[in-house]
Amino acid sequence: MHFAPFLVKSVLPRMHESSKITRMSNNKPTALMMKYLYSLILESGEKPDSLLSRLSYKEAMDWMNRLKCQAKAKAKAFQHLSSFHERSVRTIDTSDHKELAWIGNQLSLTYYGRPCKVPIEWDKSLNNAAGFFAFNQHTHKPIRIVQSMWQYNQFGAQHVIGTLKHELAHYHLFTEGKPFRDEDEAFKQECRRIGAPLYALAMKEGYETSCEACGMFTGLEKKERKKLKSRCCKEPLHFGSYVLIFPDGLRVEVEK
Repeated sequence: MHFAPFLVKSVLPRMHESSKITRMSNNKPTALMMKYLYSLILESGEKPDSLLSRLSYKEAMDWMNRLKCQAKAKAKAFQHLSSFHERSVRTIDTSDHKELAWIGNQLSLTYYGRPCKVPIEWDKSLNNAAGFFAFNQHTHKPIRIVQSMWQYNQFGAQHVIGTLKHELAHYHLFTEGKPFRDEDEAFKQECRRIGAPLYALAMKEGYETSCEACGMFTGLEKKERKKLKSRCCKEPLHFGSYVLIFPDGLRVEVEK
């Protein structure tokens, strides 16, 4: 079995100056808050900026509530339409595959005029790609489309919509016998045609660590573990601030 993964890559522009707000306190927002805020920013069409690294807890909460209200209003407007509209999707049921498969088929009908005839499923453990299209290389038959639940929890429903469109482009080109891999120009053109992203988004988090002997940065660790030692000097690690690293590389200190 082979699959075409929707790989993770950081590709985000800067935010408009008009989105800036006044600082009010020095309490740090939590990691969960900032992840949700980031998904709302993407959903709203606003563009992230270095301002995210300077938000207090209250500022992040205020911005989050404002964007949430805007997103609900937009989704409600689309829900009045008689046919499916991808911008109306704000949440997706993860208890089973039914709603995800329904959304994928609606997207397939919208952009290709025919349903997707393979299962569309969640994967709880997939965290190095947003999703993938699996196929049998020997029988040349499509098998399934898989969506990372981890990516949904990180970036929200609209990022899932983008991933599904990306994987549907793989699927339909494959079934038509056309070039369908990520590096193929025909695939890139198809993604542009249907408004699908070429890459997923990556977000990292953890304690910033450094070597206690020489001070060299040694990476991020999710948990403080005293037994860890640096590769450079074989000395214990110093655990610093807990941070989120956003897709554009922006570093934000948060409470875990």
